[in-house]
Amino acid sequence: MNSRERVRRAIERRAPDRTPMDFGGTAMSLCTPDFLRAMREILGYKLPEDRDPDGCWVDESIQTYLGVDLRWVPWEPPLVQLKDMDVKAYERKKAEHEKGKAVRPSGIKNPAVRHSFPMANYTLAQVRESKPNLLPPPLYMDWITNTAQQYRAAGYATTYWVSGGFFEGGCLTRGYDQFAVDLVAEPDLARALFDLWLEEKLHQVETVVKPLAPYIDLFCFGDDFGLQTGPFMSPAVFRAMIKPYYIEQYGRVHAAAPNSRIFHHSCGSIYRLLDDIIEMGVDVLNPIQPGAFEMEPERLQEKGRGRICFHGGMDLQRLLPFGTCEEIRTEAARRMRILGQNGGYICAPAHSLPEDVPPENILALFGRS
Repeated sequence: MNSRERVRRAIERRAPDRTPMDFGGTAMSLCTPDFLRAMREILGYKLPEDRDPDGCWVDESIQTYLGVDLRWVPWEPPLVQLKDMDVKAYERKKAEHEKGKAVRPSGIKNPAVRHSFPMANYTLAQVRESKPNLLPPPLYMDWITNTAQQYRAAGYATTYWVSGGFFEGGCLTRGYDQFAVDLVAEPDLARALFDLWLEEKLHQVETVVKPLAPYIDLFCFGDDFGLQTGPFMSPAVFRAMIKPYYIEQYGRVHAAAPNSRIFHHSCGSIYRLLDDIIEMGVDVLNPIQPGAFEMEPERLQEKGRGRICFHGGMDLQRLLPFGTCEEIRTEAARRMRILGQNGGYICAPAHSLPEDVPPENILALFGRS
């Protein structure tokens, strides 16, 4: 059984020969450049010629050594490859990259931290007057396709990140506090935003999902529905405001790519939304944040058994940064036993790795220490 067959069986809730493992195989299981440098040093590996020194695309040699079963297909080539493909684009991207590093606030490692919200003061009329941003297909579609084909030929399951989600879109354009109010007090405004973005997302089905469907096993999406202590909103608000848009979007994805599966990322405590997430058409749920309220593996397995595949689950709030190698091996075996009964589980860290995780602990997770 090769890696792709192993992953497909797990997603289909059929017992594979072993639980599939992931590190760097999706856009939600990557790591910082600092972590990669530390891992290379421990293993005695050099920076690969096809990777950027400050990139987060995990080295093929590291994934092969660990026995990783999935492979992430990036949406554009790293700068070191782009230089030989498109010199003008390389110079532009390099300048953008250096500018981004220069303006990033000191100490903030994540460039996605937001400080302003462009539609915070929009009225309903202004939202309705807005036009959807219908993006063209990815500029380097040939490179994406070739990368996916190479991974497929090597026997790996392939993943591709498509887009973020409706709820987070509202938070990032209106502000978290304001959008929480909008969902209850200004539902017409929230729905007007969702209608706008649904048009964009259905356009992506045509320009991204359809052409890549023959080469991608998991199309990945994300929308954080949960806090540490529970969902961001009540299940009733979720069902009225958020769920219908995902049923439309994910239904179109399934129709356009019937042999691919949908991977949905949502941090936090989302156990109370699990039935709804399954009904939205999600096949694989990530990262099943283990330290959040009601996210115990036994609880998830009882509700999700036979209906969804779980991905992630290895704690990044305490265990992987601060646990011992023996604790990590014990917890990994426990989660595989509970969640991986007859398939249904892909074991991985519960998000991309920050730099405070010792490489030795990831080696322990994969049985290499």
